[in-house]
Amino acid sequence: MLLPNSLDQRIADTISHAIDDERKTADTTSPAWRERCESTQIAMLADSERRVFLSHIATRRGEAAASNLEQSARTMRTTAIFILARKPS
Repeated sequence: MLLPNSLDQRIADTISHAIDDERKTADTTSPAWRERCESTQIAMLADSERRVFLSHIATRRGEAAASNLEQSARTMRTTAIFILARKPS
């Protein structure tokens, strides 16, 4: 469970806002959008939760699927961190 003021929560909020903006113009019925949403959910998890979730994906769908989702989630988190770093305190 995340603390309300933790960095993970701020990252998750930033990612959530970004995906809400994307939803306005995206084809939300496409397989690419479903994958984007799954990556978003993974990106919004804390480190330990992400590892467990990705382990389950690797077991069920293979290492390649887990690796692709992990990379996408990592990119989203990095982008969110940069956005947070640019925001005035």
